[in-house]
Amino acid sequence: MALVRKLGLDEEENQDSIAPTMPQDVADSVQRDIERMLDRHILDFLVQYFVAEVNWIDQLIHPPSFLAQYQRWWAKGTLLSVADIEFAVLLLRICSYASQFLPSPSYTIDTIRGMLLADIRNTCDDIGGNLATICTTLDTRGSLLRVQHLCFAGLSSQCEGRTNAFWEALNSAIRVAQRVGIHRDAATSIPGGMHELEKEMRRRTFCNLYIWDSLLSRQLDRTPFLPASLGSENLPRMHLVPDVGDADAPEAFTERVTQAHLARFWRSFGPRQGAEYDLTVAEERYERFCSEFLTTLPSAFALQPNKEWDERLPALPLQRQLLLMTIFDSVCWNFRPVLLLEPSYVLSLPPYKQVLLSSQKKALAMAALHVLEAVSTLHAMLGASHTRYAGIIFHTFETAVVLVYLCLDPEFPGDGADGPLRAIAADPLGVGAANLTRERCLQAAQDGLTRLRMLAEVSNMADAGARTLARLLSRPTRPHAVTPATDGSNCAQPWPADSGEIYWSSLEHSDPNHLDGMLSAAASDDLYPNWDLFHMDFDPASLLADA
Repeated sequence: MALVRKLGLDEEENQDSIAPTMPQDVADSVQRDIERMLDRHILDFLVQYFVAEVNWIDQLIHPPSFLAQYQRWWAKGTLLSVADIEFAVLLLRICSYASQFLPSPSYTIDTIRGMLLADIRNTCDDIGGNLATICTTLDTRGSLLRVQHLCFAGLSSQCEGRTNAFWEALNSAIRVAQRVGIHRDAATSIPGGMHELEKEMRRRTFCNLYIWDSLLSRQLDRTPFLPASLGSENLPRMHLVPDVGDADAPEAFTERVTQAHLARFWRSFGPRQGAEYDLTVAEERYERFCSEFLTTLPSAFALQPNKEWDERLPALPLQRQLLLMTIFDSVCWNFRPVLLLEPSYVLSLPPYKQVLLSSQKKALAMAALHVLEAVSTLHAMLGASHTRYAGIIFHTFETAVVLVYLCLDPEFPGDGADGPLRAIAADPLGVGAANLTRERCLQAAQDGLTRLRMLAEVSNMADAGARTLARLLSRPTRPHAVTPATDGSNCAQPWPADSGEIYWSSLEHSDPNHLDGMLSAAASDDLYPNWDLFHMDFDPASLLADA
């Protein structure tokens, strides 16, 4: 196939230049859905809100080019091509996703132009779903636009706590991406005539797919859809943000690229499903993580970061916390199986391995505390207000559960002298470990519960997590019963809002042509909880059984 593509004879790829014919009945159906679309003022508001305050998280779109295409789309009137309909789906799903972040400190009411946010979401989802089905019927192959709007549908599901729906949307997005060649080297595999910007956006989209695939497969204890390898040809190459007057300043996508490198590092060790936990191997993985990955972090994202660009790049401090959350969560993943080791297996360990086990429990606790610290910092940067952002809710719940579970061990945290001297220049988990106490861990978990209870006012996911964590915290911190293994394994079964409010409130009632100004400015069955089933009796081991 590589030779066929090089000769330009791939029939599937040549289909990109052929616009499918749209039957009249389909065109009529499309027009009826377009006529049901929300008022232009509402869509303008949500698009601008997304670009200004949401896109920094995953950066699935390039704002200047998206806004320009948005203006052209409105000017067309009748939609005559699949690409035009596909863009409408992308627009609707971006608006639905943006509404998940409202109300916010910068926009404190739950309506836009008198329409409830929930009704806005439902309308966007309904029309978007209809149009997406039509696009698939007219063009089974897909496009970058389809990959993007499938991703936004998945992200919206994640905000609602429907992680399995996000996983399914990710699966669909990856299959479309592979059909259109996004997973291959953009320099050699995409149709002629494609602009360099679109090639770059294909690479950035694939980068996000790889990150989500790696994280979700780990969280859900499933096999990733994409291979573990991530070649340099798949990584972004262009600087797409306005110049801040410093050639050394990090590009806006640096955090996402670093996330991809982080995922690739851990996946380089191969899958862990079904493997017995080996204390020595886990320790070696962590030492390699410190010496091979942490030492390569860009200076703006290092554990002791260079903050000289923070004022000029407002999203940089926020992205830093996102990366810290993922870094320390990955360390939790490395050590979490220590919670499920059989008591009989632990007693059979030689003394030096029992010391190593105690050290790894402390490392797990310190990593969880670092995750909660990054979550708390990010939440404060976002105004410490109500949010449905899954990154805050999920990490709060998960790491709080780990800390409480550790405190069920009567020997935790043990003697402060426990643990080996790691043969690494810098151990981020060693800082503060001497002050690790049961009370500190339980207080961090209690603070997490307080956050979840506040977020429960707007998020069903946070509400479910808060109720479950409250039941777990109500239990005495005593040894937990462990169901013996029956398979011979060693594991038991089991941004600030001071001026933003005025801006967004006035923008809601502005003229549809206000985007022109923005255009010119821009050009310069789970391992983890099934949130819908948290009313069931809670077994903490079932949340952690990924060994």
